[in-house]
Amino acid sequence: MAQLSQFVDRLGSGGARANQFSVQVTGGAASLPEGFTFLCRSAQIPAQTIGEVAVPYRGRQVFLAGDRTFDAWTTTVFSDDAWGIRSALESWSNAIQDMGNTTNGLVFPSGYYGTAIVKQLSRDDVTLNRYDLFDIWPQTVDAIDLAYDTNDAIMEFGVTWRFNYMKSEGGGGAA
Repeated sequence: MAQLSQFVDRLGSGGARANQFSVQVTGGAASLPEGFTFLCRSAQIPAQTIGEVAVPYRGRQVFLAGDRTFDAWTTTVFSDDAWGIRSALESWSNAIQDMGNTTNGLVFPSGYYGTAIVKQLSRDDVTLNRYDLFDIWPQTVDAIDLAYDTNDAIMEFGVTWRFNYMKSEGGGGAA
């Protein structure tokens, strides 16, 4: 039978906390303000899937590992009163595909790709794991709900990002 003290010991210094993280986005078609790191309210450690290849053999399916894919990555951002982050994201999106013109936009992905760094931190700000997301761009900049009855709340909006691949450093091993 497991002992409570063994369980607590396995958590180390109180377990990894979901609220101890940092996100940084650089590059791309528009520079995000430095404040993005502070105003990024939530994010995820990106999901990844290794597909399967079904091979029929004598009436059975044998499954082999296929290609790795990465899900879209989402962040939620507090809106600053200068709209710096929102404006930069709209400019980035507009550079990819001009809002007022259906044919203008950056032709080569290298003109709009950026990089994101997601760090999971310990309670004393030591990096436990780091994920670098490469060839990132904002796929969706969510709506901001406006309402007269929304008191005592800071506006926030979501951003869905697409990226081509990532690398991991730290306790989680290489991705």
